[in-house]
Amino acid sequence: MDFRGSLRREAYAKLAQLSTQQPVDQDGGNIRRLVADLPAKASTTTGHLDGVLKTKAPAPRSRIDVRELDILLALCSAAANLEDYDHAERAVRQLGTYLPEAHSQIFDPSPFLQDLRPSPWVVTTYALTHALLSLGIKFPALKKNVRGNIQAYVASWSRAAATLASTITAEDDEQTNEEEAIEIAAICVSLVGFLDAAAQHADFWNAFERLELIRNIRTAMSEQVLVAIEKAVSTIRHTDWDDPLTREWKKSLKHYAVRGSPLGAMHVQQAFLKFVVNCSAHFVAAQHPRQSNGLLDSYVNGTHSGKVQNENIDDDLIEYVVDLITDQMNVLEEGSDYLQLSSAWQKRLAFQVKAYAIEAFVHCMVLDDDLADPETLLAWLEDAIESQPQMTDPLLSKTVFQSLAVTARHLPDATSNVARMLLKFIVQGTSQIEAVTLAAQSLAHILRLISTDAIITTLYSLGNVLSSQSGAEKQHHSFSPLGINGHHSSVASDAQGPTGSVISLSMSGDEETSIICGNVARAIVTIATTCNEHKIVALAQMLLTQKISRINLLVDAHIVQNTAVLATHGKEIELKSLLRLYSKMHEEAVHQRNAVIFEAVRSAREYLATHLDVNSSLFRVLAVSLLERILSKGDVVEGEFKHSAEVEQAAQEIAPLLKPLAILASRRPITVLDGSVEDRSEIETLAREAWFNIAVHGVTLQSLIGQQYYHELRLLAMHSTPLVDEERAALLESDVELNTVLRRGMSSQHIAEQRRHLTSIIPDHESRVRHLSYQKVVYLNAVYLVESLRAASGSCAEMCDYLADPSLKDSDMGACLSAIAAEVVKGYIQKARPAKDDDYGGPYIAKQLVRIFSACCNRSAKMQEVARLTADYIVTFAPSALMQKSSIFALLELLSIMWSSCLESEIEEYEWKPVFSSQRGKVTVELSDDYAFRKRTLDGLLISARKWMTSAIAIAPLDVKGLLQTYLSEYDDTGAYGHVSLGRSFAIEMGSLIPSTDQRLAAIEQQAQETEVNVASDFVAQYTTRQEYRFGGLAGDGQHIMPANTTKLTGPLTDGIKTSEDIVDEAQATLAEIEHKTSLHSMIPLQDLKGVLRRAAALLCRSKTSQTAIVQYLVTIPFEVFTKESIKMGISLWLGVIHENTRMEPRILTEIAQAWENTIDHRIGIFSPSFRNPDPFYVKEEFAPSDRATLLKHAQKAQNTISPHLRLLQFFESHFNAIRLGSPHTQRTFVRMIMKTLKGMEQLKGHPLLREIHFHTVLFGFRILQYSTCLNKNTMWRLKDRILSTALSWFRHPPAWSFGGNRLQVKAEVKVMQDVLVMLASTKPVGSLGPSRKNSNEQKQALLEALLHVEIGRLEVWLSPLGTTTLDTSAHATVAALARVAWAESPSLAIQLVKRFPSEQLSRDVRFLLCNFPDKAIQDPAAVDLLLGDVLPSDLSFQLKYLLIWAPVNPVQAATYFTPGYGNHPFVLQYCVRALDYHSLDITFFYVPQIVQALRYDALGYVERFIVEAGKFSQLFAHQIIWNMRANSYKDDDATIEDPLKPTLDRVTERLIASFTGADKEFFEREFSFFSEVTDISGKLKPFIKKSKPEKKAKIEEELRKIKVEVGVYLPSNPDGVVIGIDRKSGKPLQSHAKAPYMATFRIKKTRSVDTEQQVAQITRPKHARHKSKASTVVTTASDDPNSYEVWQSAIFKVGDDCRQDVLALQLIAAFRGIFNSVGLDVYVYPYRVTATAPGCGVIDVLPNSISRDMLGRENVNGLHEYFITKYGGEHSVRYQEARSEFVKSMAAYSVISYLMQFKDRHNGNIMIDDKGHILHIDFGFLFDISPGGVRFERAPFKLTPEMLAVMGGDNPHTSQAYRWFEELTVKAFLCSRQYCSKLLHLVSLMLDSGLPCFKPQTMKNMRDRFRLDLNEREAAEFMVGCVKKSAANFSTKVYDEFQLLTNGIPY
Repeated sequence: MDFRGSLRREAYAKLAQLSTQQPVDQDGGNIRRLVADLPAKASTTTGHLDGVLKTKAPAPRSRIDVRELDILLALCSAAANLEDYDHAERAVRQLGTYLPEAHSQIFDPSPFLQDLRPSPWVVTTYALTHALLSLGIKFPALKKNVRGNIQAYVASWSRAAATLASTITAEDDEQTNEEEAIEIAAICVSLVGFLDAAAQHADFWNAFERLELIRNIRTAMSEQVLVAIEKAVSTIRHTDWDDPLTREWKKSLKHYAVRGSPLGAMHVQQAFLKFVVNCSAHFVAAQHPRQSNGLLDSYVNGTHSGKVQNENIDDDLIEYVVDLITDQMNVLEEGSDYLQLSSAWQKRLAFQVKAYAIEAFVHCMVLDDDLADPETLLAWLEDAIESQPQMTDPLLSKTVFQSLAVTARHLPDATSNVARMLLKFIVQGTSQIEAVTLAAQSLAHILRLISTDAIITTLYSLGNVLSSQSGAEKQHHSFSPLGINGHHSSVASDAQGPTGSVISLSMSGDEETSIICGNVARAIVTIATTCNEHKIVALAQMLLTQKISRINLLVDAHIVQNTAVLATHGKEIELKSLLRLYSKMHEEAVHQRNAVIFEAVRSAREYLATHLDVNSSLFRVLAVSLLERILSKGDVVEGEFKHSAEVEQAAQEIAPLLKPLAILASRRPITVLDGSVEDRSEIETLAREAWFNIAVHGVTLQSLIGQQYYHELRLLAMHSTPLVDEERAALLESDVELNTVLRRGMSSQHIAEQRRHLTSIIPDHESRVRHLSYQKVVYLNAVYLVESLRAASGSCAEMCDYLADPSLKDSDMGACLSAIAAEVVKGYIQKARPAKDDDYGGPYIAKQLVRIFSACCNRSAKMQEVARLTADYIVTFAPSALMQKSSIFALLELLSIMWSSCLESEIEEYEWKPVFSSQRGKVTVELSDDYAFRKRTLDGLLISARKWMTSAIAIAPLDVKGLLQTYLSEYDDTGAYGHVSLGRSFAIEMGSLIPSTDQRLAAIEQQAQETEVNVASDFVAQYTTRQEYRFGGLAGDGQHIMPANTTKLTGPLTDGIKTSEDIVDEAQATLAEIEHKTSLHSMIPLQDLKGVLRRAAALLCRSKTSQTAIVQYLVTIPFEVFTKESIKMGISLWLGVIHENTRMEPRILTEIAQAWENTIDHRIGIFSPSFRNPDPFYVKEEFAPSDRATLLKHAQKAQNTISPHLRLLQFFESHFNAIRLGSPHTQRTFVRMIMKTLKGMEQLKGHPLLREIHFHTVLFGFRILQYSTCLNKNTMWRLKDRILSTALSWFRHPPAWSFGGNRLQVKAEVKVMQDVLVMLASTKPVGSLGPSRKNSNEQKQALLEALLHVEIGRLEVWLSPLGTTTLDTSAHATVAALARVAWAESPSLAIQLVKRFPSEQLSRDVRFLLCNFPDKAIQDPAAVDLLLGDVLPSDLSFQLKYLLIWAPVNPVQAATYFTPGYGNHPFVLQYCVRALDYHSLDITFFYVPQIVQALRYDALGYVERFIVEAGKFSQLFAHQIIWNMRANSYKDDDATIEDPLKPTLDRVTERLIASFTGADKEFFEREFSFFSEVTDISGKLKPFIKKSKPEKKAKIEEELRKIKVEVGVYLPSNPDGVVIGIDRKSGKPLQSHAKAPYMATFRIKKTRSVDTEQQVAQITRPKHARHKSKASTVVTTASDDPNSYEVWQSAIFKVGDDCRQDVLALQLIAAFRGIFNSVGLDVYVYPYRVTATAPGCGVIDVLPNSISRDMLGRENVNGLHEYFITKYGGEHSVRYQEARSEFVKSMAAYSVISYLMQFKDRHNGNIMIDDKGHILHIDFGFLFDISPGGVRFERAPFKLTPEMLAVMGGDNPHTSQAYRWFEELTVKAFLCSRQYCSKLLHLVSLMLDSGLPCFKPQTMKNMRDRFRLDLNEREAAEFMVGCVKKSAANFSTKVYDEFQLLTNGIPY
């Protein structure tokens, strides 16, 4: 029904719909008003319809005007969406008054009634019935009222119809009154509207109510009424009356006729039967489909059981419906002769009535086939199927065929007859293709009831029909290949839907044969697709394709088109076969000039392109096939094309393939198909090369093919990616030269044509074109073709993608590409300037401009150049593109992004980020790692942006500045430097410009030299105004600060205005609740918190009273949250209130100071004792790769902790400077606060990142001291003394570098310390003397100055490790003279002076003080080393008793005190044991080798007792101790020479094992038994040493299969994981001359810790998945535990090789890893695990995803540089630069470690490269003071070969950023290692007596000397730079590599 019409009607309808969407708790005023606007019903006696019904009709007559009708219809349309019961009840009550008289409604005359089609009565009745039934269903409580209204309508209609019918039928035809005819017509259409709505909502009634309604309506529709309807319609149609009402009714009758449903008795019968069908359907299915034949489909498919859904349905009900249907069918049969003479539309109505009757009978038959006899139905169906006219009706034919299939289910004996009936129908020549399709579908379902063999037999039978037709001579239809039946410019396929004909072919020859064969072919296809079984589909395709060329061309065409339909249901193999057939037929058709087959193949391809599922693999198969076909055209060797005619012929063969390919591309771009990366890459490659082939064959925009197929080419271009491989964009020129497709057709004539065409495009570059190769010319022509077509489709930015190759910068090809880009953009703008197409409007061009702006920041200089020129052109000729929000925001965001990318070099020194994105600007850029290039890019972009924006402002100043203000209104400053944004600064700068077109302002002269005229004030004023209306509710009068419901944090309190006292009370209550939530750490969104506190601040700004409570909440809430965001927000609000209402200042400052002091008292944030950076030897060390993510997390966590305090300190400092001449009371607040702060600062734990805030606090204290006017001399002295003490307290901690790579942080620290030095000098006289002249602080100040100078010098070395400035050493003498001052200040300070200033005199002085006052230093473990030294001094006596309470040293240092040098002094030994007991076993676990060696000196059994006791607490610790003790029991690999320690080790082992009980003992036995089985394989392999590798591998696998994995067992090298499986086929024998090591892989279950969670996440998502080994790969989540995961870990098992030296070397590497981590240094090492388990036995973890440099050489890789290019791409690619960065970090770390530990034998077999580019060292058989063969070939500090330098870009730090990073990281790694020299020496010293061959008498001295502790930091840095220079391409390194090549065949 069409309700649309006048604007008022549509407005009412929209209002009603919106009203239904209002929340239920609102008053629903709009609905009420709509209902109220419907007037009360009143009887009237006038109107157009006031005829015979005035006296005869029982219903009262009332008139309705158009406005009331519009409201009524609007209310009806919205009724179904009502949610509120009261509204629904009101609507039912009102609508119910209209429905009973809807059939006799009188309408005021109005032209708008014409819009209600087909007539006002049917629309009104339908709308009322639909609305009431919808409400009744939705609100069951209203059903009774609705049911009453329905019954009233039926009763009223029945009476009116009977009355009118009796009147009309009593009159003669000539006496029929036109008014009465109109009356009966009105009630007729009203009933139709009622029945249509009732049919849609048949579920409103139950079964008996439906039956009762059917009875009533059937009774009312008596024969008399139906005759009267026919008579009335005839009267209206033939009347001569010309009044308006009659004319309208004549129009209505025509409208019904046009719709195909002429008004009359049959029309009413059709509506009634439709209602009966829906009612009967509800007998079967409670929720039956509303679509026609919905249930029939389910019957046919067998998806409906046919069971009764309603238990109340009885036989009487079904029998009544069956009788009704039977009567109706009899009436139709009796009138069949009359129907033959009726119009086509009358027949159609009759056929529809018959279809509904049959369908209803089927429903009854499904319920009870005894009452509804299937035989009766079958007889009706046979009669129908034999009638050709009936089978032409779509609804009846579909119903008949489906009913046949259902009947077959109920009459199994008749199945074969039904099948033959359908087959007969199919093969008769008179059947239409649509009917054949339906018949075949039903036949398929019937055959499936029989068997699969029946289906196959039927298919063969139908195939035989094709073979049996007499073959007429095939006719030859010639054509021109270039214009087949005309060219179709539309991509939409000519094919019909799946039930229609694929193509329409003009018939010739034996047409009946063609029709029959076409029907048979369609039937075969339909049967196969309906069965939906692969083998049936494949059989059908085989049958059809075999019949090709058997009959005639038209039949072949039918078969071709039908196989296309079949292919959409098949598999890939069938489609590929079919496409090959199409290709063959296409070629033959072209050769034979056969238009029929050519057109059939073309249409079939287009059908496939249109109908294949875009998500199926078939879609991709078709795309690949079409692209390959295009590529196959002209697929000849170079030089074969002799004449252009051959090229043109190939081009003509390509042309017909364009349309199906364009259809595919328009449905879904073929380059984004689902599938693997390889699949998508293949598609993209094919698409590119297809374009190349098109260009090779001379297709241009000016060619005949280009013009004729322009639309298809344009679609293909629009959906194609640029013609450059994204992965190889940096190698474009070389790829073009090597491309074989671009070489096709290389004849002199063709070359000249291609160059001529390219020259015509870019005539200014003719000379460059002449120098280009043929391949490049063709490529450039292809690029122009694709991109010009794409530009014609509305996109030109892709042109920039061709310029990523750095070699294009100065090449001829690069210049030509730039010129082509200019031409493409010029064409794009020429089409855009008329602005006739939406695709070229301002917003769309702005999108292109956004992408071009992004290209201006690309890593390619050439792309930047072209992008800027392109942007210049667009901004010049289409300036409105820059006046869009998207383009301006993108440009400003790109400026911010580029600034941030350059800032990265300062905040993340050695880590670069390649990709930067902005969600706000919707831009993403990929940048180089070259920061100098980034800065040049930023400079260029800034210059261009200033030019672009200036020109835009000159054209539309107000609009552009408005957009700039919008940009400024939204910002994010959550980053560390988020408050600095170049985009925002640039926006302000541009907003301040005077437009050049503003002649008045431009005429203002500069008034002074230092002034600049601009309109910044006006720009800011407008911005402020916009902010006020954006946040208008924040501070306005009458606005409340919080909602009444405190769970909502924003919005007004109520709708009314309250008094200020009420507002304050509610504000306090709400703020109190929020403060309570924040104190409980409940999560409150920051935006909500901002809204609350802003309103609170607004209240304080207006308040004239103190509002103490609100002030307190305004301060405490940000402090409770205490994040940098909350504190920043708080500071903004506090200052806002202070400046707006100065009376609030004292109270606010007092509250802030108090809250700050609370953070000190409660030890929050930086004052927390847990906020520290622990010594790496006091924490758990790990054998794991360096984890930068964890370091970043720790650094960010530290910054988040510090930031709130630093922001507050900056606030205090700023505000003090603002009010220092103000109130003394306020100054005293600051003095009190700073005194407490300084005292609190002295308790800090010395985290490196605290240096800035520490000295910032000191600086603030000095400023208060200098400028405060309320201090007396005594107070000044005390304050200065406290300041000096706080400053000196920093130096009580060990020297610290920094944490992380934030150079800005270090620079800030240097600057603040320099400011402190300046302030020290300026305040030197202030407070220098205390109450007594003796209390001078000058010495403290001198000491502080000296320390600050040294600290600044150290940090400057860290900032510039390659610098040449010398450190000032004059401070050393000053410090040495002030040792006692330092001791008096803090013993820890004095002790650290010894560490900072290596001076014998200073050391003696401090030790003297320590010996005399040991009790002062017992909290400092560093004092123990100074006290005891390397051997126990003879001058110690009473001091040693303090060791019993001294703070413990780290475990390894404690273990060294067991050595003989300390004489087994009882106090020392007790201290050692206490220190070991103090640390957790997680920490001590790392030092197992040293603890075992300490047993050598354990004369009193302290170490033994510790081991046994610790073993009781940790089984893993006990196991590791046992393995290590067994490994150290003998001095040789064969366990023949006992170590003197062996008896002790055996005794301790026995004690440990004896201490195991119960589960511990079982675990021990399981573990050692399991590992014994694993290691024994190596022994069993020894007899096979001389045999082949396959034999050895078979033996390993045999032994692995014997091993049973017990619960809980683990590998000794992986104690943190449990072995749950073994890869039994992973055994691999390793190369060895006399031993039998082997490798195997185990499945290990681990549990990730919280600290390493991010690390594991990274492992599970590796960046580069190529060449992965199974060494260690995360495979799955092991269980429901989210912290559990599983890995495959490979390990090497050795027997006969001493692994203890490797254990020590890797332990030292792990210690270095901890040292590097302690300063956040971004270097990489991988201390893999090695565990010695017995003499000459051990297990070694295999490095995952890595390959040795030796293996690379054996794979014919020329060098590391070439390997990196091959694996990661060219030097300019992101992957290469990422890998190079990782290489540099690992090289730096291993270089320093190699030098300090003197790793030798560094041939390429001992150097690995992992898949991320890290270099790794393995096999540490030679370190410290031994070399291979005792000859020191390797004299360089470490290995740094030319190929390593090549990867880093050379050895010049000025030209190679990577090499400079390497040098700097090497220096920093060395510097941070030096301060841990003594602790590293402790690790080694305990191993000296272990018998390892690496130790010589001078080992310890030599190792200490290599740390060069005699040098200061700058000298040490210069020393390490010298080591790098000495190592670079060192001759001795090359000699050793050559030696290894000659002796062992190890390439280099």
